[in-house]
Amino acid sequence: MTYNCPLHCNHCYTDCYNSLEHKRRELSTEHVKQALDKCKQAKTVWLCFTGGDPLTRKDFPEIYLYAKKLGFIINVFSSLTCMDKKMLELFKKHPPFNIETTLNAVTPRTYYKITRAYLFEKQIDSIKKLITNNIEVRIKTQVTKFNIGEIDKIKSLVERLGRQFRPSTMLFARLNHDTAPCNLRLEPKEAVRVNGKYGYYEEEEVRLPGKKLQLEDMITEPFDKLFSCAVGGHSFWISPEGKMFLCTCLREPSYNLLEKGATVQKGFDRLNKEVHSMKFKTNSICRSCRYRMLCKWCPARALLEKDSLEEPIEHFCKMTDEVVGKNKR
Repeated sequence: MTYNCPLHCNHCYTDCYNSLEHKRRELSTEHVKQALDKCKQAKTVWLCFTGGDPLTRKDFPEIYLYAKKLGFIINVFSSLTCMDKKMLELFKKHPPFNIETTLNAVTPRTYYKITRAYLFEKQIDSIKKLITNNIEVRIKTQVTKFNIGEIDKIKSLVERLGRQFRPSTMLFARLNHDTAPCNLRLEPKEAVRVNGKYGYYEEEEVRLPGKKLQLEDMITEPFDKLFSCAVGGHSFWISPEGKMFLCTCLREPSYNLLEKGATVQKGFDRLNKEVHSMKFKTNSICRSCRYRMLCKWCPARALLEKDSLEEPIEHFCKMTDEVVGKNKR
């Protein structure tokens, strides 16, 4: 809905657009409703309001209630730092499926170092109010060099709030190709240790009925198809300007959903056809890597960080080597 956010997190991939210039380009209330109508017509079921922070839009209550009326299952991603009494009453009366927020510190000092905002107590207070009012809240944690020293304390805080600790070590370049967030990545060995100890990979493991896939199940023969992930399989994104695309990191190709005659189904079909027809054009090592299905590299992340859809990202190579080596030891 917006790139606007009260926080300026140093790891955030959208903060490069967190400015008045981009705020002026946001869809109007009526245009957002038109986009929602088109999603409904295409039989979209699940809807996520995200940003930036969608709660910063003054028309969020109106848009939220409109989406509720259309019958979507809704979740909201928000820092909760601008949730006021009116917003709390809205969620109490018309609860979403859930609200997800990211909590990356246990002290105001570390919180400020990460977010450049003195809003630690406000976020904690908002989380507690939602939980007290039986509104489902999921808490995520982005683990970086700034807060790795507090990870166990963050875990304890999250669990004291009655939530499951859900950390991620995944960082990638910003949408304008600024690689500053990449400098905050943990060293590959440390990232794998954190992922293993706190169960990050567990949620992402691919499962078959009655079977948990092992490392050898992820080994693949070389293939030329560029995208091997689930991009476009069941979901799509709409930008604050009304452009539709298949992945949050891959903003092109896109489809203008507000053009005359445009529909979600037409956009979905066109984008899937274009993205899934893409093939490797170089002898990138990612093309022939046996562990490509295990690696966290993807063409979209490579484009943001390396300005190339095919360029390997050394950090992910080392992480994969660490995972493979650990499982062989």
